[in-house]
Amino acid sequence: MSIARTLLTAALMTAVVTPSASAQWKAQIEPGAVAVPRGDLFVRNLDAVWTANDTVHRNVSILIRDGAIRAIGSDLPAPRGVPVVDGSGLTAIPGLVDEHTHIGMRSTNEGSVPISAEVRVIDALDPEDFGIYRALSGGVTTAQVLHGSANPIGGQSAIIKMRWGMEDGRKLLVEGAPQTIKFALGENVTRKNFGGQGQQRFPASREGVEAVYVGAFSSAQEYKKTWDAYRANPRAFRVPPRRDLRLEALVDVMDGRILVTAHSYRSDEIVMLLRVAERFGFKINSFTHVLEGYKVADEIAAHGAGAGTFSDWWAYKLEAYDAIPYNAAIMYEHGVKTAINSDDTGSNLSSFMAYEFNKAVKYGGVPKEDALRMLTRYPAEILRIDDKVGTLQVGKQADMVLLSGDPFDAYSRVEKTIVDGIVYYDRLREAETRGDPVRPPPQTPVVPDAVSPSISPAPSQPDALTTERGAATRGPSAGIDLLGTPRQQGQVTALVGATVHPASRPPIESGVVLVASGRIQAVGSAGEVTIPDGATVINLAGKHLYPGMIDPMTQLGMVEIGQVAASRDDREVGRYNPHIRALTGVHPHSEAIPVARANGILTVLTAPASGVIRGMGSVIQLHGDTPERMAIRDSGALVVAFPSPKGDPWDEPSLEGDNLEELVTLFERAVLYAKGTATHDDPTARFDPNITNRHRFLVASLAPAVTGRIPVLFMVRRERDIRSLLLFLDKFPEIQAVVVGGDQAFRVAGELASRSIPVIVGSALSPTMDRDDPLTAGWENAAFLHAAGVRVAFATDDVSNVRNLPYHAAKAVAFGLPQDEALRAVTLNPAEILGLGSEMGSIDVGKRADLIVTDGDPLQIVTQVERAFIQGVEVSLETKHTRLYEAFRNRH
Repeated sequence: MSIARTLLTAALMTAVVTPSASAQWKAQIEPGAVAVPRGDLFVRNLDAVWTANDTVHRNVSILIRDGAIRAIGSDLPAPRGVPVVDGSGLTAIPGLVDEHTHIGMRSTNEGSVPISAEVRVIDALDPEDFGIYRALSGGVTTAQVLHGSANPIGGQSAIIKMRWGMEDGRKLLVEGAPQTIKFALGENVTRKNFGGQGQQRFPASREGVEAVYVGAFSSAQEYKKTWDAYRANPRAFRVPPRRDLRLEALVDVMDGRILVTAHSYRSDEIVMLLRVAERFGFKINSFTHVLEGYKVADEIAAHGAGAGTFSDWWAYKLEAYDAIPYNAAIMYEHGVKTAINSDDTGSNLSSFMAYEFNKAVKYGGVPKEDALRMLTRYPAEILRIDDKVGTLQVGKQADMVLLSGDPFDAYSRVEKTIVDGIVYYDRLREAETRGDPVRPPPQTPVVPDAVSPSISPAPSQPDALTTERGAATRGPSAGIDLLGTPRQQGQVTALVGATVHPASRPPIESGVVLVASGRIQAVGSAGEVTIPDGATVINLAGKHLYPGMIDPMTQLGMVEIGQVAASRDDREVGRYNPHIRALTGVHPHSEAIPVARANGILTVLTAPASGVIRGMGSVIQLHGDTPERMAIRDSGALVVAFPSPKGDPWDEPSLEGDNLEELVTLFERAVLYAKGTATHDDPTARFDPNITNRHRFLVASLAPAVTGRIPVLFMVRRERDIRSLLLFLDKFPEIQAVVVGGDQAFRVAGELASRSIPVIVGSALSPTMDRDDPLTAGWENAAFLHAAGVRVAFATDDVSNVRNLPYHAAKAVAFGLPQDEALRAVTLNPAEILGLGSEMGSIDVGKRADLIVTDGDPLQIVTQVERAFIQGVEVSLETKHTRLYEAFRNRH
């Protein structure tokens, strides 16, 4: 059957098979047009089933026949001949529905023209895109695959299921789903961030974008009028009007037969598009990204549009600078049907989606049921496919995710993902479900069958700042230092009643921590520590006290907005810059600093991010109004992006290659310089002391690194590159080397342990660079390394997402890293790796009093950080985001 016939027939059938018969939208493909596999399955004895439909079943089984849920109950027998999955210890949730992705596409954007409504993603689907399988590992079963955002009016989208292994892209399509189209607003359309490169075209401004819409739909109205006249009286025309596929698509938009998904950021352009749509008599079905939707939530709700947003992305470009993680909560509270999406274009966020709905609970207090719906039922309703997917109900298609624990426990992981009753992803059978060979890791970490529940949030209660005279002031605002003024000497503060988690030893129930002159003076239980007379007593009963977290690789304070070059001081010209110091580029009033601090990250290493030798990273506290007041160690570590050797990733390690050979030579000169006999051109000749000679500065700056006085952080990912680094270190045995990133460090764990080389594991969002590795290898990496005896820490290597540091550690716990070691990996271990273990990283006598107060485990996404102390001084947790939240949450 032809595609044209398919679409025509589907349009006639839509009124029967879709929830809203009045819409009369086109179906992207009619039911039965393409044969797709559907399975029979019996999932036995599940601990829980979150239906996303107001019910959580306990201790039930699910029967699936022909790809649909036929029964949910506690006494169901397993039918003869139906495959059985043991659900013991597992929790089922509906398959996640991603309202905005770009996976499964051979090409993303027809960017040559401002209007490309006639092109279709359906014609460019790639069923072999590995992003489909990665999405399954994150629990995503359905997604809207959108055209790119270079055009005010882009191409027609596709709503797909993650049926991995299909040979025909049409077999990915959700049958009977409406045809949607991508509109776009803002910087991607106006091409403001392309530096004037490439072809310039209209529009280049937001007012130009509006003009494109008005002109396009005015033309569509004339086109429709002409064809309506022809159909009414064809004899009045000598020949039929000329067909225009582009205008036909726009007519379908005006008639509600193609639904609009609008890429948007700023509130002004959101309102502009609402008014254009209303002028031409159609609706915007949903805004995607919609990062300033919270500013105009009432207008979006009144129009009847839905919204699909990021959980917490911000500041990556100018129009995202006012994005806040409370966006979903505010829109939800104002009556906007709200979803959370990934916009995955290879970022691998899809594999993290089973955690993303937790953030709606953390930021804005969305009830857990509704937070789960933001990635299940609500996007299904926005996409008009809620009669098929989005909830676990009898009669719905059998798309579900089996988790190892509660969906709001960050230590849970995706065990199996089921689409149409077929297990397409199984953590324990990856090679089988991938259909590809998987290179096994050298050893197997101990991944627990079930993770014990994390610390539950304490009941809400007022915590008081109480003086020795008994006076109390409510909340953390009293006495908070906003600017980093010098601390008072001698005054003792006693933090009492909390469960103290030192990180260096087991927790202390009802603990007492004494602080004076910025240092910890005593730690112990209430019966072990005497509170001196005159001490300020802070009652933390029912709370938890942790060391402040440490991110050992960031560009925090050096970058404000990622795509605004003038706001970046993390990049310098030249490949070798050991003589530049990050502290000079730190802006103490960067809005990203309090955002990180508000989630418990109190110390970071910030470092330049360009070149081979990037420069000297500085360890800073996230408090202070000048770089000097923030500095803990201005020359904290040398950062080197270790070059890959010449050859292929599977070749033997070597030190060959231009950049690598230059690096070896430069370090050899630095060694000679440290001995007093170095030169810039001949290692055997004496050094020319000419002060204008730049090489003198280079080798002098390298001297502390090559003599082991400061650590050297080597950015390196692949196994071969790590092994080549070991060859490099054989030449320079005094270097205190640290591997940063280390995606495949698990394959070199034994050698790293024998050399006492620690690893700062990179983002959990980044898969390894070798597709032959297990998909879970990056998440199991820390567990492998720890089991081998390697000291492990975590880092974000980021700015706006530094606050998410603890969640990378949580992902590692889900894949085998002990929970106590994960805590150390964001506190004590990074301090020790940076040579500051005697100064910070744990709650021990003599260390800096860098502390956070929480209502639970700080590695859990839903946990709230309620107070923070840096060098014993309480610091504000107010951020740009909390200010905007308070300003707009009650706007009407």
